[in-house]
Amino acid sequence: MLLEQLVEKAGRPPEYDWDAYYRWLFCELAGREVTGYSFWQCKQCLTVNVAYLPARYGTCRGCELVHLPGEL
Repeated sequence: MLLEQLVEKAGRPPEYDWDAYYRWLFCELAGREVTGYSFWQCKQCLTVNVAYLPARYGTCRGCELVHLPGEL
């Protein structure tokens, strides 16, 4: 029963549009239109980070581990 509910929920579209929210938040904080960013999750501490493109590498804000572009 629980597995069926999880599969059904996974098939539905997400409840929140996080990309639109963060686009709005960054534009509000910067006071202008912000483009050229993406999100990535650190594999060591699971912190969500922002990468401004074109980035050659990313540094985790939680554990300061350096991540290469293939991992971003």
